[in-house]
Amino acid sequence: MNNTGFRKGIHIIADLWGCTCHPDKLKFSPHVRKIMKKCVKESGLTSLKNYFFQFEPVGVTGVYVLSQSHFSIHTWPEKNFASIDIFTCGPAEKALKAFEVLCNEFQPKRIEKKLLERMDEVNQIESIKTKNTLFTKKRK
Repeated sequence: MNNTGFRKGIHIIADLWGCTCHPDKLKFSPHVRKIMKKCVKESGLTSLKNYFFQFEPVGVTGVYVLSQSHFSIHTWPEKNFASIDIFTCGPAEKALKAFEVLCNEFQPKRIEKKLLERMDEVNQIESIKTKNTLFTKKRK
């Protein structure tokens, strides 16, 4: 597979709160893997590799490396919460479709979503200056 073009992309960053789906969909890797696979397939994205990590006792981190970029998830089933990141270069419709399928599966009560246009030389993302501050928490 060749990387043949530099095209404007879309980046969806979202938090899904109060997911009302069956609890196992957020808890265990096989369920999350199946849902993400469905998102990739139904949206027409192209998977190159995927990796999933099962936390104990529950919770999953998963990532699909796409020919278009990436699609990742982190779940906190004890909070009925999932954090999503979808970045694709090319047609925005594919990323938006993957996000729609995912939301249909997890059935969140509230969605906090940001859409960013990336790789657009005209509409550049403004830089954010950060402090070099290290926060430490005292342990008992």
